[in-house]
Order: sequence, then structure tokens, then C-alpha cells
Amino acid sequence: MSNWKFARRPWGAAVLCALTLSYSACASRMAMVDDRGQAITKPEVAAKKSNKNFWLYTLGGGALSFGASFFVGSMVERNAESKSRTALWAITGAGTVLGTVLFAKTGGVRDFNQALETVKDERQGVLTKDIETEKQKQDRIAGERKKLEDERKKQESEREALLKKIRDKQSQEQKP
Repeated sequence: MSNWKFARRPWGAAVLCALTLSYSACASRMAMVDDRGQAITKPEVAAKKSNKNFWLYTLGGGALSFGASFFVGSMVERNAESKSRTALWAITGAGTVLGTVLFAKTGGVRDFNQALETVKDERQGVLTKDIETEKQKQDRIAGERKKLEDERKKQESEREALLKKIRDKQSQEQKP
């Protein structure tokens, strides 16, 4: 238990939580393969990646962190005996920076995951086109096969008719 003295302190627990969230990045561990099982390369993902969520999360998270840390700082300042507002601004600054960094990282991970899904969707579209092309090819082959079978039946019936004529002619020649 003596190793966890750091985590027992109020700011120590907050730092430990922040580091855990920062390094875990669970959402960024998506499989980088498409539906066929082919690998998706980072340059493909980078070509589709935008920074929309990064900036949205950074600005929104910075504002939210500023508000929350200012609130916490004002609560600490009220209980402090000091006349200076150092604690208020230190807590507000540290909380704002930490929250902004965490939210920015989350926004970047979300942008990456959305780009990955975009690449997967595009490859799925290619796969669908390939399936459609193969289906059209199979339909064309089936149509040609049916046409050939009909032609073969027609030729077979003509052959039978000709054989019947030949037999009739031979039987008439043998009867005289």
C-alpha cells in the first residue's frame, strides 16, 4: 500500500486517471482490415482523414475544462486563507490544459476511426461492384447457354426430320 500514497492525494488520483485515459486509447485499436481481410494501410487512412473532430473536441473540451476547472479552483480559493488568487488560476490553467489535451486526443482518435470506416466503406463499394459484375457475367453466360441449348434442340429436330425424310425415301426406293 505504501506505493499508492501518490494516488491517495486528490491531485494524484486525478493525474493517474488522466494518464490512464491518455495512454489507453481503446477506440484507436480497431482492426485495420477490410471485409475481405486485406490490410488497410496508414497512408490510405491518412488520405481520408480530416481534422473536423479534432478541432471540435479541442475547442469544446477546452471550454468545458475551463469551466469545470474554474469552478473547482473557485471552491478551493474560498477555502484557502490566502489573499492571492494563485490557487484559482493555477487550478484553472492546469485543468484547462489537461482537459484540452485529453479532448484533442479523443477527437484525433475519432477522426482516425472515421477515416478507417470510410476506407472500409469504399472497399465494400468496390466489393459490391465486383459482385454485381460477376452476377452480370453469370447472367450473360446463362443466357448464352440457353440460346445454345435452344439452337441445339432446333438442330436436333431438323436432324430428326431429315433422318425421317431419308428413311422414307429409302423405304420408297426399296418397295417398287
